Amino acid sequence: MYKYQNIRNMHIEITERCQAACPMCDRNIKGKGINPHLSMSELKLNDFQEMFEEDFWQNLKAIQFCGNYGDPIIAEDLLEVIKYIRQFNEKVFIGINTNAGAREPEWWAELANAIGKHGYVIFSVDGLEDTNHLYRQGVQWNKVKRSMESYIGAGGRARWDFIVFEHNEHQVEQARKLSEDMGFETFIVKKSSRFVINNSAKKEEHEFFNKKGNKK
Repeated sequence: MYKYQNIRNMHIEITERCQAACPMCDRNIKGKGINPHLSMSELKLNDFQEMFEEDFWQNLKAIQFCGNYGDPIIAEDLLEVIKYIRQFNEKVFIGINTNAGAREPEWWAELANAIGKHGYVIFSVDGLEDTNHLYRQGVQWNKVKRSMESYIGAGGRARWDFIVFEHNEHQVEQARKLSEDMGFETFIVKKSSRFVINNSAKKEEHEFFNKKGNKK
């Protein structure tokens, strides 16, 4: 049994909303349509204020905003929640995983200031202008690049996570070079386990739909 006062790390899924429509994500059906079991629920600032006492935030060492279904930056109150937590703990490490395809540059600059040096944003970007949208179908490269530039330009610490697919494997080193030029601290190449049936077998084919509803 966990004791409230002994909790040091939190993983928070602040929203079930996301715009990406990735074919292998459980939030949609093969890239088409929203999973009917999702309610598009979202935590608001007042939820955090009501659920946790102020001294709870003071005891934490790390908070990760990530999602099995949603992207944290889509959450309406994400920035306000981070600012609220910072009132009680200036040094708690705050991490965010995102596809970066939303929000305006000013918002990203505010986010960088709110997180400060005790935290970072992990930008999950799987390719460049001509490939990133092939898996992250609802994400536009111009918004992604603008978001990364705005966040890093405002002093934010950032990591780039790059999932390798057949359609983008030729761009790994080009993306790595771009990450260095933009000021990313780290560039991580990853493999997805979503195309694996079990420990020994892989899915050779997977039916999915693009954002226009066409079967691929």
